Amino acid sequence: MKILGSIFFILYFFTIPVKSEENICVGMKKFSKEFIKCSTVNIKEITIEKVSDLKKNTSNKTKKIKIKLSETKNKITDKFKKKD
Repeated sequence: MKILGSIFFILYFFTIPVKSEENICVGMKKFSKEFIKCSTVNIKEITIEKVSDLKKNTSNKTKKIKIKLSETKNKITDKFKKKD
């Protein structure tokens, strides 16, 4: 049963239409080696692109948070300095 489920999962995964800028897999048979290879290449390219975007966005947000934290720290220390 586990083997049958994994086979269905693999077949479903490779038959999902891949959205890419270059869809060169159109004229191939769905269960051929060439189609599977083409699909995996497209998926790999899209994944790499999305991961790099995620890394950039995360680093930008982290920088913004650090700046805000340093600003609030400066405000707090300024308040304490004024009291003295």
